[in-house]
Amino acid sequence: MEEVVASVGGIRFEMEIAIEEQRGSQPLPFPGMDKSGAAICDFFVRGSCVKGASCPFRHVRGEKSVVCKHWLRGLCKKGDQCEFLHEYDMTKMPECYFYSKFGACSNKECPFLHIDPESKIKDCAWYDRGFCKHGPHCKNRHVRRTMCMNYMVGFCPEGPKCKYKHPKFDLPISDTATKKTSIVCHHCGESGHKAISCPSNPNAQPEAQNFTSPSHGPGYTFRPREERGPAGQYRPLESVTCFKCGEKGHYANKCPKGHLAFLSTSLHPGQQHGSPGHPPPRPLGPPPTRPLGPPPQVPS
Repeated sequence: MEEVVASVGGIRFEMEIAIEEQRGSQPLPFPGMDKSGAAICDFFVRGSCVKGASCPFRHVRGEKSVVCKHWLRGLCKKGDQCEFLHEYDMTKMPECYFYSKFGACSNKECPFLHIDPESKIKDCAWYDRGFCKHGPHCKNRHVRRTMCMNYMVGFCPEGPKCKYKHPKFDLPISDTATKKTSIVCHHCGESGHKAISCPSNPNAQPEAQNFTSPSHGPGYTFRPREERGPAGQYRPLESVTCFKCGEKGHYANKCPKGHLAFLSTSLHPGQQHGSPGHPPPRPLGPPPTRPLGPPPQVPS
């Protein structure tokens, strides 16, 4: 009856308006200070906060479901820009590494979550669709269910409350596409790229040049720019000289004489029998030995 006679639903106090408009709030003396105990900035949620890093309230992007493990040790330097939760909540703690890796944790007072590995196994989308090619070796769970005949015919009056299975015939999304869409940019908040390559980030680094081309087969040999002709054409092998063995017709990385080609005794055709003015090279090997015995006598 009081609500009918004297309703206060449309009355707003000046204190409520002052809190919503953040009247009297002073900017932080130093940017980057710890604001874990402050309230969430309503203007930042609407995208109209002009105080930036000096705002005394927290700037939170989206819903954070995991507690920051660096913040627990007091070592997180990201502040409000951290993508994890700066709040001690036991239900949102990170997963224990030792329990997930080895199946046991010796710390009786471990603050991290101990999640049963069986509960993390997902249902196989291909098996639910009708057939999984991996069979019993599939990493996902295969659960036998009875299909709803009414749903298979075209309509089930029970809807989602039906005790039988309503199969889905949509093709499952691959894991690579799921991982790619799970990346969220910390600069603009959009998914699909990182902050270091964000187009709206002035400090973004250019993407690394990809030197591997799918058109290059296993026998592709890289050649420097100066050894290529115009318009990407390569020099003929007849004019290429190997710097290991000195012969023409191949590059040094394709030399048939291997890494000891510089020890080869084979010479160029013009030096096999000696050139004019130069004696033939001395053959390799030990010098000839003098026979033992008395010196030969010279006849008088």
